[in-house]
Amino acid sequence: MMKNNRKKLIASLLALLLIFSLTACGGSSSGDQGGEVIFNVATPGGYDSLNFFTTESSMVYDWLNVAYDTLFTYDDDYNAIPRVATDWSEENNVWTFHLRDDVYFSDGEQLTSADVKWTYEHAVDSYMYSLHATGFVSIECPDDFTVVFTCENAKPDMLYQIIPILPEHIWSGVEDVFSYEPTELVGSGPFIYSPERSGSGSTAFVKNADYWGDVPVIDVLVFTEYDNADAIAQALQLGEVDAAYSLEKTQLDTLNAADGIEAGAYASFGFEYMGYNLLDDLCADKTIRHAVDYCVDKETVIEMSYGGLADPAYGAVNNDGFVYTPAEKRDLNIEKAGELLDEAGYKDTDGDGIREKDGQKISLELITASDRSSWQSATVNMLITNCQQAGIEIVWNPMEKTAMWDTCYDGNPDWQLVLDGWGGDADPGTILCIFQDYETLGYAGVSYQNPAFDEAYQNAYATVDPAERAKYIEECQEILYEDCPYTFLCFDQGIQAINSAKWTGYKASTHGLFADERYYNYCHLAPAN
Repeated sequence: MMKNNRKKLIASLLALLLIFSLTACGGSSSGDQGGEVIFNVATPGGYDSLNFFTTESSMVYDWLNVAYDTLFTYDDDYNAIPRVATDWSEENNVWTFHLRDDVYFSDGEQLTSADVKWTYEHAVDSYMYSLHATGFVSIECPDDFTVVFTCENAKPDMLYQIIPILPEHIWSGVEDVFSYEPTELVGSGPFIYSPERSGSGSTAFVKNADYWGDVPVIDVLVFTEYDNADAIAQALQLGEVDAAYSLEKTQLDTLNAADGIEAGAYASFGFEYMGYNLLDDLCADKTIRHAVDYCVDKETVIEMSYGGLADPAYGAVNNDGFVYTPAEKRDLNIEKAGELLDEAGYKDTDGDGIREKDGQKISLELITASDRSSWQSATVNMLITNCQQAGIEIVWNPMEKTAMWDTCYDGNPDWQLVLDGWGGDADPGTILCIFQDYETLGYAGVSYQNPAFDEAYQNAYATVDPAERAKYIEECQEILYEDCPYTFLCFDQGIQAINSAKWTGYKASTHGLFADERYYNYCHLAPAN
């Protein structure tokens, strides 16, 4: 799932979360309440929609994964393992999936191959699932429990498609799926959305006792909104909630020192970056982009803005085995930045400290989201100071996040630099799709175009051979590093926590307790006593 995409959002850096009030569950604390086992997750925000086709929320992505089944899920190493599909095979770009015959939707209708076919044929029009639902010539159902996907070419992301299977008998009757707001989710997953127990900005899921797989131990899965991360941490310590879906770096040490709390920093599939508007006259000069890149101190960025909880990034992919390390890094070297600018004819001729060429000074406006300014300030101030030493002026302009996105988009020449981030998924190629030609398929936001990148990207999606695919993904990142449409800052980590004294049965993946594209913990959580 990618962040801040104006055309189609695969995932969002900041989760937009639905919430659940404790009183709606009939109690003021979690655990065993009146015979019900309730697990309460604290969240820092709201959500947009429960509609499969229109939601942009990573929290809703999690919810749909427990309310609906998918063909497969992931093991601890993000290899595909059976869920509704018992097995699958591929031959000559044709994938055949065999389905369980004991899966039923919450309204009693059986899940069949027709539901899979309808979902995949329409998921291409969805906001979050469209990327992996492309590339099919046909989808056929030779019987009720067999689905055959014939692909245009090799489809290496076929086993990275965590797409919720919708009931055709419900959704095919919806006049406009994009304006439809579901009041209930008729799914076949381990939990059932409960509109009766949700309200006033809250939500809840109840256990599906008839689930074909591992029936959850907890009876009610609760999500409660808090105003800020400090309030979430305090609620967790006081026992008002059982887990924290998302925290800030400042709460990690406090929670780790608390008795009975397990908190951790977990890897993300995304990255933080500074983007250069390639339609701007100054930013269009690669020499200036490289010079600014040489002025970035990634160690300062990680330590001061991310509390040390991040890794330096030189490319877009943060999946195991695909992280890019350039042969020659443009690490902090202000002297080198000055040399590049000297060679390109940028000189400070009037002694004001700012280089110019042909009467145009290297003065760049950097836009950031104001709601992130408190922790991005260290990064911005570092950049202002270092660039000043190289003869480049950086002017900081924080603005409201929506206004930033409405300004910094593909095709708009009227901005220069932006700080932002993206999120990907378990497929190492997903995040790279944004860098395709912005006039056709790409949406990196900086008006990037390079036919060599497009070719390498297409090659990465034209083979199912892991080694060959890794070679093309490496080539994509090499091209991006040389072109420098982004300065890749870091791979940031997410903070999550759970009351380990009260709960057992869970396990943390490399990507966390929740929002890790799996549903294992929601089904296996159990009271410790």
